[in-house]
Amino acid sequence: MIKRVAVLFLVTGAGYGFSVLALKYLAKNGDLAQVAAIGELESLMQFLIGLIGFGMQTEAIRSISFSEDWRAQLGKAQQARITFSLLLIFVSLFSFYNQYYLYFLLAPIVAFSSDYALYARGFPLIGSSISFVRVVVPLVSSLLAVFMAPRYLLLTYVVSSAVSYALTNTFISWYLKTPLFYIPRFSSLKLYLSTVPLGIINLCFYFFGLGLLMLVQFFFEEKELVVCFVALKFYLIYKGAIRVIQQAFVNRMTEDAICLSVDHISIMMSVLFLGSILIFPSIFISLFFGEQFNSDYWFFVFLGFSAVAFSIFNSANTRALLERQDKLFMKIALSAVLITVIAFLFLFQFNKRVEVVTLSLLIGESFFTCLLAIRFFNWNQIMARISILLLCSIGLVLPWLVKYWLLENMLVYISSFGILSMVMLLFSYKKLRMPEPSVDLNK
Repeated sequence: MIKRVAVLFLVTGAGYGFSVLALKYLAKNGDLAQVAAIGELESLMQFLIGLIGFGMQTEAIRSISFSEDWRAQLGKAQQARITFSLLLIFVSLFSFYNQYYLYFLLAPIVAFSSDYALYARGFPLIGSSISFVRVVVPLVSSLLAVFMAPRYLLLTYVVSSAVSYALTNTFISWYLKTPLFYIPRFSSLKLYLSTVPLGIINLCFYFFGLGLLMLVQFFFEEKELVVCFVALKFYLIYKGAIRVIQQAFVNRMTEDAICLSVDHISIMMSVLFLGSILIFPSIFISLFFGEQFNSDYWFFVFLGFSAVAFSIFNSANTRALLERQDKLFMKIALSAVLITVIAFLFLFQFNKRVEVVTLSLLIGESFFTCLLAIRFFNWNQIMARISILLLCSIGLVLPWLVKYWLLENMLVYISSFGILSMVMLLFSYKKLRMPEPSVDLNK
């Protein structure tokens, strides 16, 4: 299991790492108005992906994962996605209200993507490589635009995003030996109607990330929106890394042992994330976001605790969907979103600083996690995960002592947390070694 995850992380980590550093550079050197606009566009893009996928895509993943006639199942899903995307084009008519709604013209390009089938059929490395291209190409283009044509930074980001999707869509179709285009049929939209609970769940997942920008953009100025965008994008990348782990074992995420191992890795990652902020705040914030955000210490602390809350029982997300507990999961997700919105609106009345964004996120993630624990885990399973969290947290004593003895600098930060990561893997190696499935699911 460790070997498989390590290979995936090598690919996705490169893309995610570059994304973080590129966003940091754009936030420091790009025009704040355009960087904030990129944040809003990225939020709309994620919303667009969520709408087109809705619950139908999750249902398709379940079918494609376990069906011998998976290409037929993929064809039905793609036909519905393409049909719905053509309807979404009309949303661009509202661009007179918000010019960024023109982004909905890209809906068909997003719909043509069948990358979810790569994960469902057991090709996570190919899927991760596709994600790498879609992350890196727009950001490289944007960095070049900062030097060569700063006035066209936003346009460059949009055009390069469209091009990267078009090229990767063609490759996926070739790799899976499936058509790129399916004839639209209104009757195919029935797939969306039959999976409304799943769709609501996916939109809730979107909200616990860049979707928060859709709410907070009405309360903060450009400077605050930039830090929200950069930080929430980092948080989304963190969640994406955990999702990669689950996608690598999506066909086995109904097994207790696999779920515990996945949560084990997620918890270790979240502790390293939180520990970096608590022990080396100025180094961590400057490294990944920029020294101009060092004054927003509590904003990042709450973000780190949110990552821990998200990770403890995260395997329940995939397992509940595979076991078709859609309506129950939908109620939990909707309740958590409602709590987050109420928390933000309440806290903003007393504190109008940007940290109320991640504090409300922490409240929502914690509420979500508690409901997951109560409804999907027994006492022994809960205690197993809490024990892992406590043991990993104790390990933070190591980098704290190193900092105390050697002071705070980049070399100390990297070496101390590098050693801690190795120690965690060493003590967890046997528990994370899971047998491979006996059946080849790629056939």
